[in-house]
Amino acid sequence: MGVNHDDRFALDVLGTILTGARTARITKALVFDEQNAASASARQSTAEDTGEFQLTITPRPGHDLTNLEAAADAIIERLKTEGPTAEEIQKATAGEELAFVRGLESNLGKAFRLTDAAGFHGDAGSFRTEYEKTLSVTAEDVKRVANKYLTRGRVVLSIVPLGKLDQAAKPEQSIRVTEYDSPKPGGGK
Repeated sequence: MGVNHDDRFALDVLGTILTGARTARITKALVFDEQNAASASARQSTAEDTGEFQLTITPRPGHDLTNLEAAADAIIERLKTEGPTAEEIQKATAGEELAFVRGLESNLGKAFRLTDAAGFHGDAGSFRTEYEKTLSVTAEDVKRVANKYLTRGRVVLSIVPLGKLDQAAKPEQSIRVTEYDSPKPGGGK
C-alpha cells in the first residue's frame, strides 16, 4: 500500500479515531479513564510503494506492556466489529481537514504539497483529489481497513531497559534485539 493506494485515507482517519484527541478510543480508555498509559499515538505512514500503520503506547510506571497490548487489542477488535460512529468519522475528517489546511499556511508547506503531487502523481494539482478523498472517508471504509491491516501478522516492539526482557509485552514470546545484533558493514557483528 503506497502513495497511490486509496486505503491510506481511511488509515489516516482510523489513526485519529484511535488516538487523535482526548476522546479518541485508545487515548480515552488507556490514558484518561484507566490511567495505565502516559500517552498513545497511532498513525499511518505512506512511502512511494509501501506503508505502515504504527500504534505507540507509553506505559505509566507500574503498568506492564502485556496488559496494555491486550487492552489496545480489545479496543481495536471492538472497532473492527462495530465500526466507528458517525460522530467519530466527522471529528476525524475535520481533524484531517485542519491538518491539510495548516500544511498550506507556509510557502514551504505549499511547495511540498505541489512537488509531492507532481512527483508521485504527475499532476501538481492532484492534491485537490486527495483532499476530497480524505473528506469522503466513510465508517465502512475505516472498518474495512481496520479488518484488512490490523491483524495478528504484525510486529510488536517493546522497548525496555537492557536486561529486563521480563518487562516486554508477552516476554515468553519475545526475541531480544539490540543494535549489536545487526550485521556491521564488512560482515562482522
